[in-house]
Amino acid sequence: MEKFFYPRSMVVIGASANKMNLGHIIVLNNRKNNYEGNIYGVSREEGDIAGAHVYDSVEKLPEVPDVAIIISPAQTVPDFMEACGKKGIKRIVIESGGFSEYSEGQQTLENKILEIAERYNIRFIGPNCIGMVNFDIKMMMPFGFFSETPSGGRVAMIVQSGGVGGSYLRAFGDNAIIPGKFAAVGNKLQLDEVDILDYLIKDEKTDVISMYLEGFKRGRAFFDLAVNSDKPLIVQKSNRSNLTAKIAQSHTTALSADDAVVDGCFRQAAVIRAEDDIDFINAVKIIRLPLMKSRRVAILSRSGGHAVLTVDACAKFGFSLVDFPPAFIETVKTIYHTRVIAHQNPLDLGEIFDYTIFTRILEEALKLPDVDGVLFNHLYISSYEAEMSRDFLSNVTRLVAQYQKPVAVTVNTDAPEMLSISRDQGYPLFATPLMAAKALDMSATYYEEKTARNARGNYVQSSVDSAAINKIKEHCQFEKRIPLTDEALKIAEAAGIRCINGIAVKSAKEAGEAKLEFPVALKLLSRDASHKSDVDGVQLKIQNHKKLVRAISGMKKSFRNITPRPTIDGFLIQKMADDGVECFVGGRQDPVFGPIVIAGLGGIFLEIFKDTAIRLAPVTKSEAMDMLKKLQAYPVLQGARGKMKADIDAFADVICRVSQLLATATDIAEIDLNPVIVHKTGKGVSIVDSRVFFK
Repeated sequence: MEKFFYPRSMVVIGASANKMNLGHIIVLNNRKNNYEGNIYGVSREEGDIAGAHVYDSVEKLPEVPDVAIIISPAQTVPDFMEACGKKGIKRIVIESGGFSEYSEGQQTLENKILEIAERYNIRFIGPNCIGMVNFDIKMMMPFGFFSETPSGGRVAMIVQSGGVGGSYLRAFGDNAIIPGKFAAVGNKLQLDEVDILDYLIKDEKTDVISMYLEGFKRGRAFFDLAVNSDKPLIVQKSNRSNLTAKIAQSHTTALSADDAVVDGCFRQAAVIRAEDDIDFINAVKIIRLPLMKSRRVAILSRSGGHAVLTVDACAKFGFSLVDFPPAFIETVKTIYHTRVIAHQNPLDLGEIFDYTIFTRILEEALKLPDVDGVLFNHLYISSYEAEMSRDFLSNVTRLVAQYQKPVAVTVNTDAPEMLSISRDQGYPLFATPLMAAKALDMSATYYEEKTARNARGNYVQSSVDSAAINKIKEHCQFEKRIPLTDEALKIAEAAGIRCINGIAVKSAKEAGEAKLEFPVALKLLSRDASHKSDVDGVQLKIQNHKKLVRAISGMKKSFRNITPRPTIDGFLIQKMADDGVECFVGGRQDPVFGPIVIAGLGGIFLEIFKDTAIRLAPVTKSEAMDMLKKLQAYPVLQGARGKMKADIDAFADVICRVSQLLATATDIAEIDLNPVIVHKTGKGVSIVDSRVFFK
């Protein structure tokens, strides 16, 4: 990747010397912005672009450029790549569109360029992209016009859409954010966001990495990098629904990953998720400040009404307002004398017009050990207070650096002044109290998730009996069916998960002769009915043999009225489990991220409330506990309102073992343990039902 970001020379193939086309603009950009390397063009006719010579063939180039940028009709790209390979060019950016993003899976051209790249050992980015920018050396591959941009930025950006990337670069400029490196990956036919992310994590000139993605090509590889990154990663992931999947496919051939899986991956790896473009920019703003290390805030406001709005915003994100101690109040009284407004949190500064007092009060608030961050509402009239406001923000910058606590400043002034101060003043500013509070929430959440990630501990050491699983799989394949419930429970047991004992019978007569401990549960065993309750294939709390025989006969009779009639492979009789909270643990092999584990409230509530947490498997005990804490039903497990406190530790252990099973036995496509009955603390869990599907 180093040559892509620091090329000593480049050639733009498709840069006309005689007319203003896209390749011409790329050459012009680099010449006008004083790119430090050599740049050439290749076109049908020789000529000159702002002092850069244009040749009529690749072979005539006076040197072997580090990077070739191809921006010509898609059909011509293979021939130009062949010419680059013969010349010895090893790095190529294909900006041309017209590949599979328009052909709905027709990949003839892609296959050609992949073959050429392999033959000549070429690494390429694209197609359908705008390439890289390194602002430090003024190297610019995109075909949009760039004005002078300051160097020395520490924020990098990876995007899948050049249009979105260009919008965000403009927004950076409007918010005094100096970019360092930029990469647009387009269709990701060969190199992708993982390759660039790996480089930027190691790059000493990058502190923050921001990303806009429509789909992951290698989700697990992304996770492995993100989970070990000390640098903040901010990602806006679009293409989140079935409605956008086809649009994204036609745009960049993105494959839509299950958004809940993406969300679980981000939480587990401490990736900051931006919901929209406003979140994206605000996250970049706030993450460059010291992190919010807890959720205790002080509110200072030049308007009482804005203070109330800020309190509402803080409540929305779970912040608590610190009670100002008497010593703080006494200090404030020595700084200014109020006649109307009470000294409390939020502190209304509406009576003050001396900006030095703002600075002194802010410093006193930052000194308080119980204050983790400050929200400051700054309202002013630019014609009177513009210069004083800039001086004040300079003092805010100094105090934040001194006390290592974030101050989210909301500015309310006229539009031209707001744009001017946002562009020119280096300190990050927010337009509303809600935006400021949400930015602090992103900072606090990142700190919490990063702390949890760094303390994730080791994986639970549990063995998986692969031989037992393979035996069941082979038997099912021979009979061309899914595992029956008793077999699915044995697969769970192969991972060290204790299940409720049961016996399988073929008939009512066999059940009547079985030695049982009542009450029992009766379940249909059928290769055609994985959801037994949908065909009334479950009866609970059967008290004796007579009722058991009657239940089996009744099930058989009722199945005659079902179309199509399910195959009866037998019946499973299990001892009834003790009472507890019905939960769920499952998982599957995700096509993008690999094995994932899911946990939540179970039974009939699973599909009604959909209260689940997802993580990439395997998970540690700490990660399993974090999954449970993220559930809305977690207070139920804790014994809310005097109810039984559930054995959360045992439940977390099951999550770990299921995750290890999926990570080890990768031919298991999907597994559901539902319900998992979590008993009171110290009594463990009961696994009473299981479904397994093999690939």
